[in-house]
Amino acid sequence: MCSRDLGIRSYTFDMSARAESLERLLSIRVLRLLIELEERGGVGLAARAIGMTQPSASRALAALEAELGYVLVRRTPLGSTLTSEGGVLAGQAREVLAEYDRLEGLAQNFSSEIPADIRLAASRTVGEHLVPSWLTQIARELPQVRVSFHVDNSQAVIAEVLGGDAPLGFVETPQLPAGIESSVLAHDRLVVIAPPDSELGATVSAPELATVGLVEREPGSGTRALLDEVLPDRARPVAQFDSNTAIVQAVAAGLGPAVLSELAVAEAVRGGKVREIEWTDCPAPRPLRAIWSGELSQAARRVLQVIEWALGEA
Repeated sequence: MCSRDLGIRSYTFDMSARAESLERLLSIRVLRLLIELEERGGVGLAARAIGMTQPSASRALAALEAELGYVLVRRTPLGSTLTSEGGVLAGQAREVLAEYDRLEGLAQNFSSEIPADIRLAASRTVGEHLVPSWLTQIARELPQVRVSFHVDNSQAVIAEVLGGDAPLGFVETPQLPAGIESSVLAHDRLVVIAPPDSELGATVSAPELATVGLVEREPGSGTRALLDEVLPDRARPVAQFDSNTAIVQAVAAGLGPAVLSELAVAEAVRGGKVREIEWTDCPAPRPLRAIWSGELSQAARRVLQVIEWALGEA
């Protein structure tokens, strides 16, 4: 009798533990990952769509498969597809997430009048050229949320997010450290500008640009980080500034050429203050990312949704 009671207790405990494990592994994020994987045909593409890193996504899928005891993802050199079991789960996930979204909307409606103060962080490129329009849109869509931005270089923004000083940040640096989750919001192109009377021609190659003393952003900025990647052995800069506006003015005054975000130079190029030079082997457009660490608060999620919508409409 005793052994039978122990067996029942053990079985109940095992079932409860497995249910708890599945509840943890079948999170809302993993359900979204399954859906995106089915639609995009690749773990990396699916992960980026929901703001996960590919290694994190692969680990989540592997842990779920190990717990379930069967394969969900068929991996090939040409991409990844869901197995029949994975497809069934993805279909059910759509129904679950539809209900979850309705529940979240209901919960947000109940709290829509609760004020919130959020201090966010943005790189100088984002802060100078995108944040002002974002603030207007946020004030219109979320009047109960008071948002402020601290603007600094990308390295400082990452430190604020990791340190918990800002729940959400916006950067364009090419590499992100461990502990940071991100979502790509848009892409930005680096361009070469020079004084109107510069001796540089209409085009310039990377080797040619490496021989010219540039007016540069300071170490720690996303623009400087990408420049260090594509022109690691370039000439010594003629000057460094921690402001895009100051660099544009320095170039216009004849100090030398510079490599900056297209966002930062567009107005000066249109006004003839500086001349844009075609960079024949320029780097690929860099991603502008929202970054966070840990779970986003409801207010931060809603602010991010408004920003994503604003960028989609631009």
